[in-house]
Amino acid sequence: MSRLFNQPIKSKTIFNKTVLKSSFLAGAFLFSGINQSAQANSKPIVAVEPLVCDVVSAIAPPSSPVSCLIDRKQDVHDVKITPRQAQTLKSANQVFTLGSEMTPAIKKWLDNPLTVVVGVSAIEIDDHHDDHDDHSAAKDDDHDDHSAAKHDDHDDHDDHGDSHAEGAFEWAGVFDLSAGTYKWSFAKVNGDYADPAMKMVILNSGDIEASEELAKELLGSKNSETKRNNDKLVAQEKAYFLSFNEKKDITTFTVEIKKAGKYTFFTEHMPFEFEADEHFFKDVSGDDVEPIAQVPDEGDHHHHHDHGGLDPHIWHDPHNIIKMGNVISKNINKKISFFDRETKKVLKERTQAVNSILENLDLWTQKQVATIPTDRRTIVSKHKAMEYYGDAFGLKTLSLLDFLGDSSSLRPETISTVIAELKEENVNVLFAEQKPPSKLLKNLSRQTSTPIARNQIFVDGLMLEGNTVSVAVHNTCTIVDSLGGECDEKEGEKLENEWNSLTNP
Repeated sequence: MSRLFNQPIKSKTIFNKTVLKSSFLAGAFLFSGINQSAQANSKPIVAVEPLVCDVVSAIAPPSSPVSCLIDRKQDVHDVKITPRQAQTLKSANQVFTLGSEMTPAIKKWLDNPLTVVVGVSAIEIDDHHDDHDDHSAAKDDDHDDHSAAKHDDHDDHDDHGDSHAEGAFEWAGVFDLSAGTYKWSFAKVNGDYADPAMKMVILNSGDIEASEELAKELLGSKNSETKRNNDKLVAQEKAYFLSFNEKKDITTFTVEIKKAGKYTFFTEHMPFEFEADEHFFKDVSGDDVEPIAQVPDEGDHHHHHDHGGLDPHIWHDPHNIIKMGNVISKNINKKISFFDRETKKVLKERTQAVNSILENLDLWTQKQVATIPTDRRTIVSKHKAMEYYGDAFGLKTLSLLDFLGDSSSLRPETISTVIAELKEENVNVLFAEQKPPSKLLKNLSRQTSTPIARNQIFVDGLMLEGNTVSVAVHNTCTIVDSLGGECDEKEGEKLENEWNSLTNP
């Protein structure tokens, strides 16, 4: 009897041990999953571009730290990855970027399995604004092909920006000059010359590239000719060493052209750095003399808006930001443990909040643009960067570089074409992308009597302050108000504040 009675007790003991063992293993597995998730979360999510960083910060759960790789003051087109930034990329949990179309320096990091492209090569781009109803569309192969477009233009003239390198020049300009006398001046800016002296080469040539090797050789030679205030300069195969008079606010040199033709000037510094109140090159009548070709473009130290056929400025259409956000959310979700339901829930809620704000931003923008008179809905800017905005909200966009070509200068043969196009499109205002406006825009404004908008538009990302919605509201109000519409900025600010509540809880 006792034997029969004890048997079930033994079985029960074995059962309990099995259950305990299974429970322990399950608990250990669960703990392991959570621990791995916690370890992953201890590494930062790295967002390469400032705008991407802002979107990632709005979507990522607060438990997932986000690190911005590139400072807002830097130009993402020309940035070079520093050793410290490279270490940040190596220690990241994930890396999000617009891709090499926008940021060429990130190209070699695109093969990293942790890198996710959220730019133009990774999402479906709508052809028309009416097709934007499917906002969740995003390619599953987010980052399978990261080399879709090259940015080879950044390799051109790499040595132009280092005035300290042997024989290097920082600027070159071609002028179509008549025989006669001209004045080239260097002025103090804020009480000082940009440099106390500078080398210059003047060659009888109309082609910068064909002359640059000779120019570099001459600039690098120690056999240069020193010139001082009021001295004469002529075209020759020998560099001038120009010494500026510290006792004077302006040092001027006489440029004598013996025979009409095209002449190329190579300088160690940007001539615009020595401009105070007047243009640096004038003819005998005191009129400004402008180059017919120059590098770099208009005082910029880069040639960065030829994106290999793909326009990377997709965020100017809010629905494209939604698609970017969906790619970001999907990939962050992959890194969260299956058992961490709470974090997954927070991620989903934040993604929905971001999408809601962007939907409302789209509606707000439509209402503002609708106030612009129908015959004035044309945006004219220097670069081709507002195409997505124009397509989304029914405005025509004109890029001046489409008419002017790579030189970015007002050539005699193109200025008439530009003027005719502006008149045909009833263009009432030009939009600057920098402050102060480039010389190209100033000259075009003067020759066509077309005013420049009071505020600049920001085409390459965020402003120094504010967020993704801030720059959209600023651009829209600048465009709308300048084209004769009425922009409700207060309603736009409400959307900005909603976004801020996500990035600054």
